Amino acid sequence: MLSVMRSWLLATITSTVVFALSSMALADCTAPSSPGVRICAPTPNATMVYTPMIDFNSTPSPAAYIVQFKIYDNGHLTVTGLANESGGLILDGSMKQGFHNVVINVWDSSGRLFQGKISFIVIANGGNGFPFTCPLPGSPGINFCVPTAGSVLGVSYQVTASATATSGHSISAMRLYVDGKAEDTQYNTRQFPTGAFTGTQGNHTIAVVAWDTSGHVFSNTRILNSAFTWDYVSCPPKGTGTCSPGFDTTLSPIPNSYVGNSFELKADIQNNPAPITAVKAYIDNTLVATSTGPLLLQTVSNAPSGTHFITFQGWDTRGILYRVQYNVNINVPH
Repeated sequence: MLSVMRSWLLATITSTVVFALSSMALADCTAPSSPGVRICAPTPNATMVYTPMIDFNSTPSPAAYIVQFKIYDNGHLTVTGLANESGGLILDGSMKQGFHNVVINVWDSSGRLFQGKISFIVIANGGNGFPFTCPLPGSPGINFCVPTAGSVLGVSYQVTASATATSGHSISAMRLYVDGKAEDTQYNTRQFPTGAFTGTQGNHTIAVVAWDTSGHVFSNTRILNSAFTWDYVSCPPKGTGTCSPGFDTTLSPIPNSYVGNSFELKADIQNNPAPITAVKAYIDNTLVATSTGPLLLQTVSNAPSGTHFITFQGWDTRGILYRVQYNVNINVPH
């Protein structure tokens, strides 16, 4: 299970940049007893938060061996396995919000093709997990797609916008401002995928400005709240930098792990500048546990079977919200 944690950590780090990467570890899923592909997680038609995990394994024909596997997401090739890999735990940051139909093709040395299929839905996670493209506005101006109104955000998050120029002209540049300070400029593009770093909790003014070749300037501004920080990379003993307040990574259950219908919930907010008044745990959108301090340690029973997502939320006396979400497999054979 340590391999799961390492892969989850890598995928979480990479998913915070504009172009997220895939990571893979050895499968927890047992290979099928007869030749073919077995997908253990997610369960069919599950709803997961970003970043989704696929856990699968395969068995070749008698006297043959696995040559390679390829994973297709909504018809597009996204992952190609190394030679002789029969399966793995795949955390794919390219699978953004929305419906996904995944096909896994596996070839063995006898020339046979085996196939596994799974469909699921990915939803946003703390303002991340949205598509990088944004529909162009129908008239000259800027369409500010992400973050959407009401998103729960950290101190850094993805920003996605697009721009339409005046008739007969093109967009020459687009720029992101955070509290009046320019953070990123991209030239000769109508699509503007970027990232905002606010650095602190609280309200921040986020502005996207575009210029076209006629000299017209367009802007779209919104005030967004950075409600939580969760800096597991720099927080001791996980690193050597200055520790930010937030949930410690010794969460239970471990993200993307397999648990029974009864399991322990553990979450701990550390380095909080103001006292924590409550921590709550949810399975999907159902409240299952509550504490009145920074540590939540309770056992949940009769949890629903299948792939679900867990949310931990905590509040301090200033009203600051801390939040983390991840997927877990409950009573899923593997």
